[in-house]
Amino acid sequence: MSATITRTRTRKHETHSDYAAAPGVNWSCLKAMQRSPMHYQHRLTHPLDDTPAMRFGRAVHCTVLEPDRFPLDFTTFAGRRAGNAWTEFAAVNSDKTILTVEDYERALDVRDAVRAHKVARRLLRWGKPEVTLQWVDPATRVRCKGRLDWLAPGGVIVDLKSTKDVEARTFGRLAERMSYHCQAAYYRSGLIASGAAAAPVYIIAVEVDEPHDVAVYAIDEDVLDVGLMEVRALLQRVKECRRKRRWPGGHPDVESLDYPQWALASDTDLTDLGIAFEARGVATP
Repeated sequence: MSATITRTRTRKHETHSDYAAAPGVNWSCLKAMQRSPMHYQHRLTHPLDDTPAMRFGRAVHCTVLEPDRFPLDFTTFAGRRAGNAWTEFAAVNSDKTILTVEDYERALDVRDAVRAHKVARRLLRWGKPEVTLQWVDPATRVRCKGRLDWLAPGGVIVDLKSTKDVEARTFGRLAERMSYHCQAAYYRSGLIASGAAAAPVYIIAVEVDEPHDVAVYAIDEDVLDVGLMEVRALLQRVKECRRKRRWPGGHPDVESLDYPQWALASDTDLTDLGIAFEARGVATP
């Protein structure tokens, strides 16, 4: 297949709204395809509501990766978010994310913890924050986009994740459940499509609660390969659904209910009731 026109775009400051308006499939929407095409299509037209946790997550990213922008993009309101005082303050600061005083200070503490970690500090010493990628997937011709937390020299991707626990086993289970390896593979595929060589991918994990422990994890190549296979399957599914103009749910056929075994009484328990379990299965209506 001939080379696909691909470009990597870096702007001095591109807001999340600017990025959201740019054409292309982003990871958060593609991830919804893991559930079903119906969930993917719904996510396209129904962005997630902005929650306090999401606002705090953005604050952490900004203060760690773009500390000069933090006081420009974020502010605090100490009172109750109701009444004339709040209405006037929100109107004056409509271009900023308004945090509680506690979350503002906590974000600064997280920044200090990350910068105090020698490996994390080294990874973030050189590079660019919030790098926007736009590319066309060579296999499916689906237009894609991604927003990297940090792009270090040599095409090294650094992803910043805030979490409750950075211990390897606990965070590893979270990473698998949240498909962090697929996200990393998706972003790296965009860099490779633009002509960059495959480079390592790191996650800087930082605890949101004191004492804000930090861990740096490298995503192994075999894990990235598994993620890439999943990404390719998801993009192929997007292509097929677009072609058919159908976005089905994840359960089109009759299935057996996966009822927890601990909740099922044994045969002996139900003898007096004249009830007996037969082989698992559901007859098709």
